[in-house]
This record gives sequence, structure tokens and C-alpha cells, in this order.
Amino acid sequence: MQKGLTVDLDKNNSLIELIEYYNIDEEQLYENPYGTPSSSFVIIDVNGRFLLGFNKYRNQWEFPTGKIESGELAIDAAKRELYEETHQKIDELKFCGMFKIYDSIKDEYRFRAVYYGTKTELNEFVANNDDEMTDICLWEFGDKSIHIDEVDCKIAEIILKEINQLRDNLELTEEILKEGIKIYG
Repeated sequence: MQKGLTVDLDKNNSLIELIEYYNIDEEQLYENPYGTPSSSFVIIDVNGRFLLGFNKYRNQWEFPTGKIESGELAIDAAKRELYEETHQKIDELKFCGMFKIYDSIKDEYRFRAVYYGTKTELNEFVANNDDEMTDICLWEFGDKSIHIDEVDCKIAEIILKEINQLRDNLELTEEILKEGIKIYG
């Protein structure tokens, strides 16, 4: 099991602080020395832009995130929260690791499982009175024109960096294989 990096970040508006990232496999999610996840966080990439919901209680844009219910798997919580908060469904989500966060209001550490998925287009979003999110948008990473939860931004930054490194490695491997086929083929 590979321990990730320690994260240096101020607290967000909800006084949640991002502490550490654990680059673990999904099979290790419930059997690791760090802790088990209490929530799932979802990054949805729609043609290079990212799905956010506007949280009416915290008055800010956020990535879909929510509590894992008793007896529920993190992947199932991710899909449920994605639908409950943004009215979007997705079949495949890739597990990307786990983050340790500190809630200074409750004085407790919690662990957040993170998932990544892609869609080519969004389903229509019509907010209901009991929805936590009142709107959704697609955000270009780094765009400062809207305020996004600082912890959410840092999680997305770390995960997107990991995904881009994997893509770069895959492209390099494909190039090497193509060259090998030309030489030996």
C-alpha cells in the first residue's frame, strides 16, 4: 500500500481541512491502517470541464460529495450522491484513492473515497425544493470567476494530476510499443 502525500491547505468556509492523500487500490479501501471512508467524492469530466453543484446551504459551488450510509459501499454512495445532488447518472466510476480530512467544528478526522468518471453530455437538471443543490454547471479547472470550495479544488487538483500522469505514461507506453513493432515487425 502506497501512502500518498501530505497536503498543505488552509481550512475552507466550513472549517474542513485537507490533511493527506492515500493512493490505495479500491480493494484496500476498507482494510487499511489509515481508516475507512465516511463519504464519497465524485469528479465528473464532461469534455474537459467538470461538473459542479451549487450548495444552497453553504452558498458555494462544490463537487458532488456525500455520506456513505450504513451498509453501503463507497462506489454506491458516489453514484447515489451524484444523482441526488446533480440528477446525473453514470455507469462507470474509477476509484482514485482516499483523502483524510479534519473537521474542526466536530473535532474529528474523516476519510473521503474519491471517484472519477466521464460523460459526453449532461442530463437536464431541474432543482426540487428538497434538493441540496440548486443548480449545476460545467467548470474549466482553474477558472476563478466562480468560488469553489477550496478543499474540493485541492482534491480535484491532486486527482487530475494523477490521472494526467497515468495518461502520459499510457501514451508513452503506446509509442514505445509502436516503435518496437516497427523495429521487430
